[in-house]
Amino acid sequence: MRDDNTEEMTYEKIYDLKFRKGFSTTELMERFPDEADKVREIALLEIPDALLKKTVPQGALREKILSLKRRFLSERA
Repeated sequence: MRDDNTEEMTYEKIYDLKFRKGFSTTELMERFPDEADKVREIALLEIPDALLKKTVPQGALREKILSLKRRFLSERA
């Protein structure tokens, strides 16, 4: 990862920084402000599905986060 923040930040890279390397959501938001939406979505992966459904009322966004959970959390199993 380059310090000038010009490298494209994918969901995979943000996931790696947050869950494997231990960066906090706040650190990632400060470091990659242009990717704030992706950082927020990755941060929501920690929330149990039932709470997520109450917390994120928008159907499309909720489904995107649930899809990300299936994608990333199946890797950890």
